[in-house]
Amino acid sequence: MRISQQMLHQNSLRHMNQNLSRMEKTNLDLSTGKKLHKPSDDPNGVSKAMNLKSALTANKQYERNADEANLWLSEADQTINGMVEVMQRVRELAVQGNNGALSDQDRNMIASETEALHEQIHQFANAKVNGQYLFNGSNTKNPPFPTSGAYTESTFNTDQRKFTIGEGAAVNINVTADKLIGNANENDNLFNVLNSVAAALKAGETVSLDHIDQGMERLLTTAAEVGARQNRVEAITNRVQDSNVALQTMLSQIEDVNYAETITKLKSEESIYQASLSATAKIIQPTLMDFLR
Repeated sequence: MRISQQMLHQNSLRHMNQNLSRMEKTNLDLSTGKKLHKPSDDPNGVSKAMNLKSALTANKQYERNADEANLWLSEADQTINGMVEVMQRVRELAVQGNNGALSDQDRNMIASETEALHEQIHQFANAKVNGQYLFNGSNTKNPPFPTSGAYTESTFNTDQRKFTIGEGAAVNINVTADKLIGNANENDNLFNVLNSVAAALKAGETVSLDHIDQGMERLLTTAAEVGARQNRVEAITNRVQDSNVALQTMLSQIEDVNYAETITKLKSEESIYQASLSATAKIIQPTLMDFLR
């Protein structure tokens, strides 16, 4: 086959461009720290990287949900503890009020403090978290007990609110008023208990401690359930964080360059390109002006 001068020029240019392209790709890898820039670089690697990034994005959402779940459960826990303290004080007052040596005035003073504690329980029952009512199920924009006398009817919502905090893992983040305060018709409904204590004190009657103890028992049981949910959220969050570390490691192995290897490769590509330039300069025929010098 006859090799023309034009063919030599074209082949030389093609080889130089190929060498320059490889050097530019290696330089891009080194500059960005990544070896995948488009699907054609490594179709299988790009596909795996996309799957890993999707998993990491899902984990970020799980972590955000877990943070909000923790906020709700922590607020519920603190509020319930406050209610327990109030009921403990109510029990102390009830025991004190059953002392037969007290005067009517003393009993009325104790009854007044009990009524004040009734209002405190009412405020706890309408507690908010992040601008939303804590104990009103899915109806978080409205208070479960709009007025201090609202406990005589079931004015609250009892829907459970679930947050997904991991793959196949959902947790209830709310406590409903029926579990915490009790339904309107129940004797150990906290408002009913406080009202009956105050009424008995004013009437000079013996205050029963049974319903007070039952109301406190319900609060403590609910607090224990909230604590168990917090532990579950923490355990699942730790698992998600461990998963993030593993996913990031795998993603780095697929995407990130090995700097020592890439620098060596760049030096090699530079040498090849310089060699191709030198070879091309020798192959290309001198111009007419070169002959005339």
